[in-house]
Amino acid sequence: MARTRGSAFEGVTRYQWLVLAVAWMGWVFDIMDSALFNFAKAPMLKELLGQAGYEARGAAVEGVIFTVFLIGWALGGALFGYLADRWGRVKTMAVTILIYTLFTGLTALCATWEQVAVVRFITGLGIGGEWAAGAALVAEVFPDRARAAAASFLQSAAAIGPVFASLLNLAEPHFGWRFLFLAGIAPAAVVIVIRIWVRESEKWTAATTQKPKVTELWQKPPLRRNLIVSMLLGAVGIAAAANVSFWLPNFVASVSPGIPASDVQIRTSTATMVLHIGTLLGVFVVPWLCDKWGRRQTLLACMIASPISVLITSRAAHDFSTLLLFAPLMSFTTIGMSAAFVLYFPELFPTRLRATGAGAAYNVARILSAGIPLLTAAVIGSGTDKVGQGIATTALVLGMGVFVLWFAPETKGKPLPD
Repeated sequence: MARTRGSAFEGVTRYQWLVLAVAWMGWVFDIMDSALFNFAKAPMLKELLGQAGYEARGAAVEGVIFTVFLIGWALGGALFGYLADRWGRVKTMAVTILIYTLFTGLTALCATWEQVAVVRFITGLGIGGEWAAGAALVAEVFPDRARAAAASFLQSAAAIGPVFASLLNLAEPHFGWRFLFLAGIAPAAVVIVIRIWVRESEKWTAATTQKPKVTELWQKPPLRRNLIVSMLLGAVGIAAAANVSFWLPNFVASVSPGIPASDVQIRTSTATMVLHIGTLLGVFVVPWLCDKWGRRQTLLACMIASPISVLITSRAAHDFSTLLLFAPLMSFTTIGMSAAFVLYFPELFPTRLRATGAGAAYNVARILSAGIPLLTAAVIGSGTDKVGQGIATTALVLGMGVFVLWFAPETKGKPLPD
């Protein structure tokens, strides 16, 4: 690959590009598999609950399944983050990808919504664990000057994964919702690439003489502060990003009265692709701002802009065309913010505890944010005209991040702690 003189990627080796590509693919399919449920949930639950049952309690069941999924994601991030420090980043990535692809496929066999909830919980375990291992591996393999650019590229998966899911969703009217989950098995092929060509980072190998002790994260004051701060920041950012993506199909349905279900599916795919134009711009701009302004200043700007964009979209989007106009603004701030976490969280913890700390920060935060889908479902209730009000609840949690940033350390210009 050609290099641009003076660029952040100048001097990056072919192997470092391979690591970034593999971690990116793992995260793309990770996000794709998590997004498939957003598209399949309406036809799935209409089948499993019946039309009358779906109209009476569909939003509540969706909220429960999504909450269970977030809890699995959180526990997976904590468990496999620790195992990535024990086993190594590469082995853990392979295991977690196998878990989330296998159980995504098993969702196609579910006959009740309770079975779906159980399978989604286990899928969440794998999805949460993959991020912790991949983010730690990329942070350790890339030189300091290139980490922000690498974080941008890695988090672009948050935009590309839903687009893949959107394209699969176009086939749902012809093949049914179960097809979507069967297609989610395909990413298991990435594991073959990982096991053959990707090796452990030299930083992790050198640190294996010091076995990770999770208690250090709480016993040492600087690490305890970093853990608490990153968990709270992660909870705020994740609650915003996940809620916007999860309820978008409901929002599309609410502004499409009288439209045939097959056309609503097409509209949902279109809206998702348009939404993630903003995400793609955000994940490249936010890490660049992190290098220009610093991590804290950039996150502060996101925490202020995100609730404004969510409230504007939820109040202004009364028809499908207007929703398409405002959706990228909402995702640029809410989902784009997550790119700062990919860069920032690995910088807060030493090598022997990097995946454990970053995994806990990014994923245990999901437990703290797990009540937001239930709150949103309660606001929506059974009224499709209340979806915009439900999504607006996202703005409630974002203000807390401004307070948390007061205690956050600035890591701009500092090397990864060993």
